[in-house]
Amino acid sequence: MNRLKLQATKPAGLWSCLVEKLNNVPCFSRLNLFRPIVQGAFAAGILIASQNIGYAQNPEGAAASQSLVNMAGVVTHLNYPNTVYGTNWPQVFDALQKLGVHHIRDGYFEVNQYPSVVQEHRQLLGAGIKTSYVVPYLPGLSVGGIQQLASATGDMDALEGPNECDVLGQCGGGGTQGILNSLAFLPTLKYAAQTLNVPLVAPSLVLPESYPVSGNLDSLVNANSLHLYFGGRHPGINGWGDYDPQGHSYGSFDFWRDQSQINAPELPMQIGETGYISWPNTGIQFTVPEDVTASYMPRTLLLAFKHGFDKTFFYQLIDEPTSPQGYGLLRNDFSEKPGFTALKNMLNLLSDPGANNFKPGSLPYEILGGDSNVNHLLMQKSDGSFWLALWLEEPSWDPVKVSYVPVQPENIGIRLGSGYTTTHDFQFNNTGNYVGFKQPMNGNIASLTLTDQVSIIRIVPQ
Repeated sequence: MNRLKLQATKPAGLWSCLVEKLNNVPCFSRLNLFRPIVQGAFAAGILIASQNIGYAQNPEGAAASQSLVNMAGVVTHLNYPNTVYGTNWPQVFDALQKLGVHHIRDGYFEVNQYPSVVQEHRQLLGAGIKTSYVVPYLPGLSVGGIQQLASATGDMDALEGPNECDVLGQCGGGGTQGILNSLAFLPTLKYAAQTLNVPLVAPSLVLPESYPVSGNLDSLVNANSLHLYFGGRHPGINGWGDYDPQGHSYGSFDFWRDQSQINAPELPMQIGETGYISWPNTGIQFTVPEDVTASYMPRTLLLAFKHGFDKTFFYQLIDEPTSPQGYGLLRNDFSEKPGFTALKNMLNLLSDPGANNFKPGSLPYEILGGDSNVNHLLMQKSDGSFWLALWLEEPSWDPVKVSYVPVQPENIGIRLGSGYTTTHDFQFNNTGNYVGFKQPMNGNIASLTLTDQVSIIRIVPQ
């Protein structure tokens, strides 16, 4: 396969953000303003004295913290050896290990053409990082070629069908023709996946109207792939375009879940691409300042988990000239953007190595105060400790006015059942780092202040 063909089919996906559809509202509209983080707990008892809420009788079931860590991934372009991915491989490898992900999403390549890339994948395997290989639309591709790739690299985690065949003339024509071509290619990929005992992920699509065209793929694939870009909006937005029959607006998590139910109603879902165009400072609509990614990136992962996605791949690891600029978690000199730092720190904080088969329990607790913007995710580690992520799901940046939006902090309380206590509060900030401090309790209630930045509370049995 020639290099040009591979480059034309790389898993880029910025079209997901550039399409201006649905009421002429561009996917990029309405960035969320970053708001300064307010730290410091308020005096014990202020909130609780005004609360008259009965204690929650039913404990909440926790998710295993390692399951959140395991779902995180990042898009790379290792099979582009003339970019920083090839010329600066040691730094790429180091960055992937620092980030703490166990999955990357990259492109299929011929092993005889790129022996150095084979060795890079072998190195990733040794570090516990596996690859979902996106296979471009290549009608003459043999199952043997895919099997050779799997054998040579050893890191194949999944096969994925052609990327975004419904736009830009992809897959032999784009639109309906591109979709039909990708579907005709699926039996080859299905057979390869079955012989390799790896799941086959459906071809990704950009336009909502493409999902009915593809039809029900349950018999051909093992999972669906969606590309969710928010165009600078906060990840928990309720949408910004037309409504689907279920009443969910274009662009929201729920809207894209509904599309997945059209062509893969019984299958697990993955987010093949998501992310933000970010710069140190920006005057460009539908991009965000880098400090905004410190809250939007970790919240994207948390919300994707809450919405039932099995994997979430951030687009992409590093800014490099052959790809859309600004999407990188790293700048082109490999320095960390705040979004990278925040993801790295959150994954490290929640990591629970060796706990992949851990069955988490439940925690009797209640959140007191706050409004409907208060979001949370309860997790547990195999040592018995609970980790409660809390944040305000609000915009901190306006992508149309290109300005920050202040977020009003909210004081809340956490009332725990008998036998439990808080130990620490890890409050993230707009650099992507966090400040950890001991979280006191007044009786069975811990008082704290929430902002749009994630706070993670450690809770243990007494």
